[in-house]
Amino acid sequence: MDDIKLVRRAITADEFIEMRQSVGWDYPEKEVISIGLKNTIFSVCLEKDKEIVGYGRIIGDGAFTLYIQDIIVKPEYQRRSLGIGIMNEIMEYIKKNYAKGTMVCLMAAKGKEDFYKKFEFVVRPNEVYGAGMIQYIDK
Repeated sequence: MDDIKLVRRAITADEFIEMRQSVGWDYPEKEVISIGLKNTIFSVCLEKDKEIVGYGRIIGDGAFTLYIQDIIVKPEYQRRSLGIGIMNEIMEYIKKNYAKGTMVCLMAAKGKEDFYKKFEFVVRPNEVYGAGMIQYIDK
């Protein structure tokens, strides 16, 4: 990973906004982001010269339901297997800290499903599971 370091740490709301903007994703208000980030179970960053170039986190109930969220690599650093590094760190953390039967979920960005299949995630719908669903609150 060249001179890019993997660091287990929380990020600030400003860093979170910058990461999401870098890939063209929308984001909630800064105050809401701050609350959500405080409730993150685990997060990992990729840093180059103290700048975050990749990020991922785990959210959930902390016991038997986890969600992998916000796997982001800045566009100029994509196609270097950095996302694989983030996911490997996240999956290692989960396997070390959670029991058999823990449900690990995620919502893949469109066209990124094959990336997550490398980590043994299954696409929904399939013969066993219905489609994943989502709703954003718009006030």
